[in-house]
Amino acid sequence: MNKYSSPEAAIITLEEGYTNKDLEGILASKDFKAEAKLILEQSSYNYDLDDEAVISETAKLLELSLIKSLQENGYPNFEKVKREFSEVTKYKDNIFIIEERLTFPDNTQYENRIFLSQEKDKWKVAMIEE
Repeated sequence: MNKYSSPEAAIITLEEGYTNKDLEGILASKDFKAEAKLILEQSSYNYDLDDEAVISETAKLLELSLIKSLQENGYPNFEKVKREFSEVTKYKDNIFIIEERLTFPDNTQYENRIFLSQEKDKWKVAMIEE
């Protein structure tokens, strides 16, 4: 199965990247441009969402911020986690949302709202809201 063939596969691939401390795999699982658009869209400032330079610059900053966060805080571990996913719903254009419930071995639970992008048959994680 392709790592990015479904929303669930893309999320699991990202989480496995974190567990394996595979920075390259983590970055490959993310769509920083889609995340940049989502963040700029939610901003109180009226950004031009068609300005490719603003989107690209924001995407690069998000990527660097993730790398710095992992270097400073370490990688999250999703080993032996149980996952439950909701149905996928369309947000807009090529952006979709899915809810994920994680149950860790110590029974700690987290729920995430995950935005994903889809290009052709490839899904990538854009943004995670905890």
